[in-house]
Parts: sequence; C-alpha cells; structure tokens
Amino acid sequence: MTRPAPSPLRQDLFCALALALVFLCAPFPRLQAVIHVVLVLALAPRPGAALRTALWAAAGGWALEGAARLYPHMGGTPWADMTVALLAAWIAGRWPVESWRGWLLRLAGLLLLQTALVHGAVRLASGPHPWGTGWAWALATAPAWAWAVWHLLGPVAPPRRP
Repeated sequence: MTRPAPSPLRQDLFCALALALVFLCAPFPRLQAVIHVVLVLALAPRPGAALRTALWAAAGGWALEGAARLYPHMGGTPWADMTVALLAAWIAGRWPVESWRGWLLRLAGLLLLQTALVHGAVRLASGPHPWGTGWAWALATAPAWAWAVWHLLGPVAPPRRP
C-alpha cells in the first residue's frame, strides 16, 4: 500500500525553504551541496507534474551555480538537475517505493547519477573544474535526509486515478 502523495502546496513550501537554504549556506559549500541534493532528488520530483518538477530542479541548479564561488556559471548544473529530477519523478510514477530502505537505495543511485551528469555537463560547458567533496557529503548524509523527507512528505507516489 502506498502512502498518499503530499499536497502540492506543502511540497512547494519545502522546496522554497530548501532553495532559500541553498543561498544562505553559501559560506558552507558542503552543507550547501547536501541541501541542493535534497531539493533536486527528494523534494522537487512529483509524478504527473513535470513542469513543477523541472522548474524547482532548475531553480536549485541556478541557485547552486549562482552562490558557489570558483564554479562555472554556464548552466550545466540546472540542465543535469532537471534531467535527474524528471527521471526521479518518472521512476516514482512507475515504481512507487514501499519501504524506507528502497527509498534510500533509489536516492543513493540517483545521487550518483546526478553527480556524474552535473560534472559532465559543467565540463562540457566550461572545461575542467574542481569536483569538490559535496557529492561525498551528500552520499554520507543520505540516510539522515532521506529519513527526514520520508517522514515529512512521504515518498513521492503516482497520482491516484478515480
């Protein structure tokens, strides 16, 4: 039995809060990367709402690029974020998770894919750049933030049909 999807307003409020925290955590790049990943992979994806998912993911990517120092600002991060968020929403619509462990494994896999896409897209847009350790911090803290999102919003579930 799947849990009901959260209300769009509640999900949008959590996305807006995470987006604000991406800007506010600019002096702490590791924490900023973790919050960015939470926004793109756990809060923004919503099955059946591709535009909303893409807009929140793009906003998260532009916020990270705009607030990060010594990082190319060419649009590679928003593109990769939109791609992975739309993929996460599509996967959630096709195969909703039933357990917290499945949710955690899905988010960890999507995090690794997002890391590869972001760095590949940024390298294409602007050449070699430093990778940093934000992705490793996001992966290390994945159990904490995945658990928090699981209990605040529940996993994203497909829209119910009447």
